[in-house]
Amino acid sequence: MCSGGGNNRHHEEEAKRRQWAAERAAQEQRERVAAQERAMQAAVAAQQAEMARLNQEQMEAQAKQQQQVAGLQAQERQQMAQIQQMKDATSAAGTSLRILATRPTDSAPTAAQTKAVKASGARTTSTTSRLRIGSSGRGSGVGVNLGG
Repeated sequence: MCSGGGNNRHHEEEAKRRQWAAERAAQEQRERVAAQERAMQAAVAAQQAEMARLNQEQMEAQAKQQQQVAGLQAQERQQMAQIQQMKDATSAAGTSLRILATRPTDSAPTAAQTKAVKASGARTTSTTSRLRIGSSGRGSGVGVNLGG
């Protein structure tokens, strides 16, 4: 009957070995889960960093695009102002040409001449001495050679 007592001890040692193996397997499993969790956390952090970088790039691209749009709008306004100036100039020229076209074309405007007046004294031989400048025929003219 002594053999029965040794068998119990053998069962107890076997149970301890199994318990120790189960604890060791559980610890390895916990370590694998912890390593997987760390890897997942690192992946999540990398994804968040990539998302932040892409977000920043998108914001920069939008800002650059808005600057380009503003520049193009300013350029368009400038071109429209130039076109309007050209239209105004063309309209003014057209108006002037229409006014000139409605005038009679039989004679060009010329300067009126004064009637010959006999003057006592030296005779002027200037070709401009008889031209009338302004509304009055008398005493008109400027300078030494003008006037009658």
